[in-house]
Amino acid sequence: MMIRERLPAIDDSVIYKLILEEIAPFSREFNDSSVLTLTSIRKRLRNNVTFVMARGNRRPVGFITMFCKNRVLYVDMLAISGQTQGRGLGKKLLLAGESFGKRKACKKAQLLVDESNPKAIGFYQAMGFEAVRYLAEVGCYLMEISLTVSKPRRLQ
Repeated sequence: MMIRERLPAIDDSVIYKLILEEIAPFSREFNDSSVLTLTSIRKRLRNNVTFVMARGNRRPVGFITMFCKNRVLYVDMLAISGQTQGRGLGKKLLLAGESFGKRKACKKAQLLVDESNPKAIGFYQAMGFEAVRYLAEVGCYLMEISLTVSKPRRLQ
């Protein structure tokens, strides 16, 4: 498996499926099906930088999409297919995203994680993220990590 930049023609339909299967069931944002269309996801991805985990130019098994603003890396979404979870692929994608943020001079990374997704909360905590605030209006924790202080982390 390797990490590469998103190839819209190959990747977008798989990314959309991953969002439907791995993110939407936990998300208040996506509980309205009219918001979650392939067209709306493509538009969102166009505004972000997206890396995928795949074998060469084959269909991806996971992705991370993010953007930088005011020296903060915002991780918009990260998902790994259920069949390939637990193999360290999410860790590799997140570290690749953090590396991208550092290259763009970001000082920290932030993300929102749904309170109804304890597995994701545990993953981000294991990666060194800390919950800094609970946002009741969206049912999410704002989590962040410094990109300037190195914390030892293993890929396993």
